[in-house]
Amino acid sequence: MLPDRLFNRTRLQLTGFYAIVIGLITAISGYGLHLGMIRVFERSVDRELNTLAGTIHDTLETGLKQPEILDADAAKLLPGLCVVGGECSPNNYESKIKELTEQQGYCIRLLNLNGRAIANLGNAKHQFAEKVPATWATVTDNRGERYHIHTLKLKTIDRRDWGYLQVAQSFRMLDDYMHSLHTILLVGIPIGMLAIGGTSWWLSGLAMRPILESYQRIQQFTADAAHELRTPLSVMTIAVEGALNTDPIDAYMQNNLEITDRQIQHLSHLAADLLWLSRLEANQLPLNFKPCCANDLVSDLEEELAPLAVAKNIDLRLAISGNRSIYINGDSDRLYRAVANLIDNAIKYTLTGGTVIISLESLDRMAIISIEDNGIGIAAADLPQIFDRFYRVRADRARTTGGTGLGLAIVKAIISAHHGTIQVQSHLDRGSKFTIRLPIYKHQLSLLKTSSDRIDA
Repeated sequence: MLPDRLFNRTRLQLTGFYAIVIGLITAISGYGLHLGMIRVFERSVDRELNTLAGTIHDTLETGLKQPEILDADAAKLLPGLCVVGGECSPNNYESKIKELTEQQGYCIRLLNLNGRAIANLGNAKHQFAEKVPATWATVTDNRGERYHIHTLKLKTIDRRDWGYLQVAQSFRMLDDYMHSLHTILLVGIPIGMLAIGGTSWWLSGLAMRPILESYQRIQQFTADAAHELRTPLSVMTIAVEGALNTDPIDAYMQNNLEITDRQIQHLSHLAADLLWLSRLEANQLPLNFKPCCANDLVSDLEEELAPLAVAKNIDLRLAISGNRSIYINGDSDRLYRAVANLIDNAIKYTLTGGTVIISLESLDRMAIISIEDNGIGIAAADLPQIFDRFYRVRADRARTTGGTGLGLAIVKAIISAHHGTIQVQSHLDRGSKFTIRLPIYKHQLSLLKTSSDRIDA
């Protein structure tokens, strides 16, 4: 029913809102943690590189004699150091340098004043760009592996510029860790979003529960009030009719009694419509769903309401597209009332000499019933509210037609109960068009498909 669908739609909207907000907070927090971890790792690498580079720098400068020339005595200061195009110095298996280069991903390079490699140790055998980078830099070797490099200038014993010392540490450990983290996130985020969605659905249900309970109490009060009004209104009707049948009665009293009788009848119709609508929306009014022919429905309505159109000199037309009958799975009595209400409104609000067209067609597995007139129309500002209870487009219209303000609300409730939709297009002083879309009976769809396949064959 309409209220259930309305509350479910609202609950879905709240769930989506909660999920988006919580998901964004989680994503931002995770991204911040991601950046924080990288920053902490980089700072740790900076400290270690600074310490190691300073130690090696101080050690090497005690053995450098000629600029850009690495003699054997200086090379021995770094076990395992390999001269480009030459030999490597002996590397003690238990040396600290070997542990740093092979296990912790450090590499050491000695460059001349132009940035060309003179010697290297560890993973520095990978090719880097032949240039002198800034004091601190992050570079990529020819294999795509990232390194964080600290560069220091070297001087000879007599304080001449010798070249440069580069100490670098591979980011392979960090990249591997982040790759694993990203894999976990790719798997964990969907699972987390499902958990967030479930939690959001539960939270939105808690938030909607008081509103739903309040609505149900108001709905029950409305139904009870409408039901209780029926008895006193019936008594008042009998009393007024009895007074009108009393002789003698003066004209003034008779006029007052007739006015009272009309108002009582109006209240009786209002109470009946309100009770019927409340029961329908509360699922207390069972619908007898069964296949019903939409062609017969509109034909019967055109025949029944033709006298009203004739009385106002209105041309009431029926247009059915195609020769095939269209079946709808629904309560024929309720659908009859909904469509009749629309046709009756079209006749009421169409001026003498106007036209009302009832049309029926099938499109995209939907039965489409439309009622179009060239009457007084509805202003654009009123269109969003015309299906609300007691909404009056113009107060004088309700007084002249005797409407209760519930007709279109009842129509929408009936159509929604049949899983259909109703739309309106209208222009002031040019007419209105109400369009109902209802699902075609599934069994008929299969028959139509079978017939189509036979024709194609």
